[in-house]
Amino acid sequence: MTQFAVTRRMAHAPEALYAIAADVQHYSRFVPLCTHSSESARVADEQGRERFRGTLRLAYPKLSLAETLQSDVTVDPQRLMVRATADEGPVKHLDSRWAFRSDGRGGTEVEFSVDFTMSSRILHGVVTGLFDYAMRKIMSAFEARAEALYGQQG
Repeated sequence: MTQFAVTRRMAHAPEALYAIAADVQHYSRFVPLCTHSSESARVADEQGRERFRGTLRLAYPKLSLAETLQSDVTVDPQRLMVRATADEGPVKHLDSRWAFRSDGRGGTEVEFSVDFTMSSRILHGVVTGLFDYAMRKIMSAFEARAEALYGQQG
């Protein structure tokens, strides 16, 4: 398995940042290499959590890679967490999480973690080689999306 985790402090409110991570259908607007994103079969439970199927089309033309990743997503507005899991298609195992906590100073501590194994050894080797760079790009794109939606951080 390959794992990655990063924590960043951002000046925006936790609820605002959670809303970006929970809006999977718009990931293609800002996530690097994501050419399509959608949600389907959204169902809410009595605790206010919502579960749905998320679909991302990821493409890396330089290596002629293009994959569609489908995951089971849970968004929890009470705990300000987003979790996606998958075990089919290009991934043998995927568990990604976004968590948002107030930093006590008007901002948010953002945690982003991913744990995965690709189905193909070759693809796993390629993805693992680019993984740290790609995850940092995703986090930077998330920060840029927050700035575009909510203004520059203070």
